[in-house]
Amino acid sequence: MRVAIEIAFSFKHALDPSYRELHLPTGATVGDAIDALATGHAAFRDRVMGQDDRVRRNFHAWVNGRNVRFADDLDTILVDGDRLSIVPPAGGG
Repeated sequence: MRVAIEIAFSFKHALDPSYRELHLPTGATVGDAIDALATGHAAFRDRVMGQDDRVRRNFHAWVNGRNVRFADDLDTILVDGDRLSIVPPAGGG
């Protein structure tokens, strides 16, 4: 299945353009997609993954505009045609 990827980071210019679409097996999860991105793109891994090889807590993943933390988090199952957005933490003051 195909999943469109949107990365909302200033470092995305350092990634190979192939990151914009992932081909994953049926039943793949958001966690599987993030692992695939981390495996194929070192700059992504360095910014998003912690030393324990898990996604840092302050990053958010959205599937089709919905935050996965309000679904099954990284275990949210993707389907063909989904759009996965990886969003950095937002702050202000």
